[in-house]
Amino acid sequence: MKKIIFILLLGSVAVSCKKSTETTESATVTADTSETSTAFDAQRKMFFNNLMAPAEVAAQIQFTAAEFNPKLMSDPKSFVQYTGNEVKAAANLGVYLSDLNYSIAYKQAKTTKEYFGAAHELSKAIGGEKRVLEFLMKRYNDNIAQNDSVKSVVTDLLQKSTSQLQGTDKEKLAGIAMAAYQIENLHLVLGTLESYPKDMLPGDARTVILVPLFKVALNQRANVQNIYNFLKTYSDPNDPDKNPNYPYYANAFEELIGVYQKLNVEEKIASNKGLEIMNDAVVKELSEKVNAIRNKIVSPT
Repeated sequence: MKKIIFILLLGSVAVSCKKSTETTESATVTADTSETSTAFDAQRKMFFNNLMAPAEVAAQIQFTAAEFNPKLMSDPKSFVQYTGNEVKAAANLGVYLSDLNYSIAYKQAKTTKEYFGAAHELSKAIGGEKRVLEFLMKRYNDNIAQNDSVKSVVTDLLQKSTSQLQGTDKEKLAGIAMAAYQIENLHLVLGTLESYPKDMLPGDARTVILVPLFKVALNQRANVQNIYNFLKTYSDPNDPDKNPNYPYYANAFEELIGVYQKLNVEEKIASNKGLEIMNDAVVKELSEKVNAIRNKIVSPT
């Protein structure tokens, strides 16, 4: 009888210990999940609070007196290749919005019209609110002759196409759109630096004009980091099929950040040594990484 009681007591203790362990583990998991959720929410809030990337990038390119170069832009007629895939649609919406700002900065009305139409269609493809998009299209058509007004409409298109996705199951598409927008901005800046005629101005004068533009490319790291942090909350490298293409963008931006780190950008700019890293080799290294990502974005598959 004593043996039976002893065995029952042991069983009771074991069950009690197990429940205690399960409770502790459950509490730990809940705490970890809560902390992770809070971290993700913070990243998303930071991303959307800093969502608006101004058109100053395009304006700075125009300020260099470099000629308008449509070869740097993506083909607006290609938008039909992206409408069937919301990830491709979101990414190339970002590309077209960047190209739109570039076209507006150079007052290219015909080109601007083509890109606005392409961006408008891709905004619809990723779930943009029809009523809002129709209103923006009307505003665009009403103001097509006024460059500054068109610029304002495009700014609204960028904002509405992305911020409206916040809090929905499609908000990750805003991250993809802004990632591609950032890449196209960098592509336009670096492409202008690489193609800027070496015989247009004396060396010193050329440097004075191009240094601010080069700093624009270098200073985009903060935007790249912000977008990368947001994309990480959605990417699952261990299960790429779960979110097709999302891990690619996060990994690509991580590699791009690595290039920035290698250049030791912040320290050199802070100590006014930006000129030391403005050389063909550095521009080429950044360009190769940016263009590799861009090629993936604009490819139809």
